[in-house]
Amino acid sequence: MDRRSLLTTGLTTGLATGLTAVMAATAGCDGPPPTTPASSPSPPVTPAPSSGRAPSWKALAAGLDGPLVLPGDEAYATARQLYNRRFDHLRPAAVAYVAGEEDVRECLAFARRHGLRVAARNGGHSYGGWSSGDGRLVVDVSRLARVEADGAAGAVAGAGARLVDVYRALAARGRTVPAGSCPTVGVTGLTLGGGHGVVSRAYGLTCDNLEAATLVTAEGRTVRASADEEPDLLWALRGGGLAGFGVVTELRFRTHPAPPTVTAYLNWPWPRARAVLAAWQVWGPDLPDEIWSQLHLSAGAGGGTPTVTVTAMTLGGRGDLEDAVDRLADRVGAPASSVALRERGFLEAMLVFGGCAGLSEEQCRLPGPLPGRSPRGALGRETYAALSDFFDRPLPDAGRAALTTAVEAFTRTAVAEGGGGGSVALTALGGAVNRVDPAATAFVHRRSRTLAQYAASWQPGTRGAVQQRWLRRTREGMRRYASGMAYQNYADPALADWRRAYYGEAAPRLARLRRRYDPEGLFTYAQSL
Repeated sequence: MDRRSLLTTGLTTGLATGLTAVMAATAGCDGPPPTTPASSPSPPVTPAPSSGRAPSWKALAAGLDGPLVLPGDEAYATARQLYNRRFDHLRPAAVAYVAGEEDVRECLAFARRHGLRVAARNGGHSYGGWSSGDGRLVVDVSRLARVEADGAAGAVAGAGARLVDVYRALAARGRTVPAGSCPTVGVTGLTLGGGHGVVSRAYGLTCDNLEAATLVTAEGRTVRASADEEPDLLWALRGGGLAGFGVVTELRFRTHPAPPTVTAYLNWPWPRARAVLAAWQVWGPDLPDEIWSQLHLSAGAGGGTPTVTVTAMTLGGRGDLEDAVDRLADRVGAPASSVALRERGFLEAMLVFGGCAGLSEEQCRLPGPLPGRSPRGALGRETYAALSDFFDRPLPDAGRAALTTAVEAFTRTAVAEGGGGGSVALTALGGAVNRVDPAATAFVHRRSRTLAQYAASWQPGTRGAVQQRWLRRTREGMRRYASGMAYQNYADPALADWRRAYYGEAAPRLARLRRRYDPEGLFTYAQSL
């Protein structure tokens, strides 16, 4: 198909509002949680024996430089919240907004003395709600949000930095760290579970660019993990850090150039969805490293027609991306019904992908006076669940039919049953992600072509039972075509063989290291190895 035909048939310039919404929805947040309620029982934790006395929270508060928020405090209703409203029922014993390593040590010693479980929290996007928990002491690192360049090609980030903090601080120097798109996601949790985003095919995963980390162990020891110090721990933190090795306080990353970008959005009529899927799954993972792409299938409740959208971004030239989308249209066999290409600065692209276009730095946060938030914050929390699959090969005809049929089925969800939406986002892997040896880090998914995220949302205050059944059925329907592996940052508490699915052959080594750094299980939760 002639490029001029493609672009003049589909190119539209009046898509600004819808384009921003699609970019925010399809870029992937490394963060919406799973379908099983977070109140599902966790395995017992056996930290150091309790003193037998009730915890003196007043004594802990007196020993901290940062604030301690307790039930009954005015700030508690907000302090206990995670990003996803699904976990609003969780009631931690306290939330400590630590001001540094000494505060972390004080909290961990207090927890050991009183037999308390500990949950470390950065952005609060845990898929399982595991950055909180009933009766837990939440150690929130949001105050540790400093991000600074470290030499010409390095950066140091406090463990409480959000992705918007990282992107803004480094963009001023023309640099970046490959990471996700949701601005309120914490860089620490993202890194510890892998971390993919729109420049991962060019620069690798977030964890691939982690050069060193400082953490406080359960016993209160400060440890620096790097290639020279505690290299086994650095290996674990690169994708297996969610297993629970301690409270991370600082990260050092390798950075990369942040050049101007070009973004593209292409839509086809839904009857073309299977053809688009067939074409994209061959096209996307085989593109040059500098081009990232994602296919998004989505449907709303209460009837209507689903949508199929391909999003792409390049760190190269506009002509390269035009050539690429032209080849995609050739494979589909029909021009897109709408096409939008736009040149953007790197930071602008990240803000648009994150739903922060036109917002100030303070507005690109959740609202509120607590650390990590802003009184002028304009972003909201969401109510949803999500699951994942990795695919090592393209879907056959039957698999494509199963996937599009599942998306169509969501339209039969009644608005009275909570409404919402159902979607499948397929992200192209390959490139720098797959050039890393599977044994080199605890992120073992180096042979996959595509990562699928199945997501369902519903109205706050409703149960979401219908939506979550759709989610389970959709993933179950794709099971025979998937690799059997799942993304640890998209954790599923109901996943039976989660050790193998997340960590593969790395699981035994991770478990041994976990016992070394947390011998009494202070950080234990349902999937902590």
